[in-house]
Amino acid sequence: MRKMYVDAEEVSKDWGVSKPKAYKMIKELNERMLKDNPNLIVIAGKVNRKFYEENCYGQTKEV
Repeated sequence: MRKMYVDAEEVSKDWGVSKPKAYKMIKELNERMLKDNPNLIVIAGKVNRKFYEENCYGQTKEV
């Protein structure tokens, strides 16, 4: 079973960026997610996997 959230280590590996850059990317994604729905709960340093995959890879269905 896959984790519900993506962390900085996974973003860093996926994109080939440093961990500080991965944290910045996660922060931007969480801000976008909250802009769309301000009632959501976000966890600092992690982003919802579904939102991450849809916004970074354009996937709408699980592969």
